[in-house]
Parts: sequence; structure tokens; C-alpha cells
Amino acid sequence: MTEKADAHRALFKKFGIAFMKKDVDTVGECLSPDFEWSLPDGRTFVGKQASLDAMRERFADPDGPQFSDSNFDYHGDTIVQTYRVKAALADGSIREVAGTDVYQVKGGLICRKDAYWKQLA
Repeated sequence: MTEKADAHRALFKKFGIAFMKKDVDTVGECLSPDFEWSLPDGRTFVGKQASLDAMRERFADPDGPQFSDSNFDYHGDTIVQTYRVKAALADGSIREVAGTDVYQVKGGLICRKDAYWKQLA
């Protein structure tokens, strides 16, 4: 394994643990200032602060998405995460779906996260 691959694995270990603990401050240490986060519903947050604010709001919602079975695959500066997610639908029912996030790393920090879920309608 290369130094770069080791660094990416360490970065995503730190990011993943912080995200699951809802530790927004530590998540922020993993993100570049120009970080962009695209959600499955079409919203995109541009900039680290806007993304962290959205995470704080999501984490504060007791009915927010719940993630499990996360796995990361490393392909240079592109990292692909697969997982399961449970989310409440508009009618109050709960649905569990598969999710995939595609991340880009630049300068040792995460600069982009594109999230894709199976349709939750």
C-alpha cells in the first residue's frame, strides 16, 4: 500500500467514526474549505461551513437517516462508500435502502461527497 492510500484510509477512518458519532467538529477537520456535498434529494451544499451546518441540522433530527453496514473502496483520490440507510418517509413509515457515496480527496482532505440512495418516494 502506498503512503497516499494509507493517508486516505486514515482520513476516512477518522471521518467515518466522527460521522457515526455525529461529531461535526471532527468531521470538519476532514473537509477542505471548498467542500461540496450533494444529497440524494438534489440539494447541494457548497463550502465547508454550509455543509457542516446541514450536518448539524440532520444530526439534531431524531427521525433523521440512520446508517449501517458501511464499507469503503479506495481508487486513488476517489473513494466509494456503500451502506444501508433507514429513513422516514413523508407518511411516517420507515424504509431501508442501499446507499452509495462517492468522495473526492484533494490535498489530503475530502473536497466532494456525492450521495446516492435508492428512491425513497
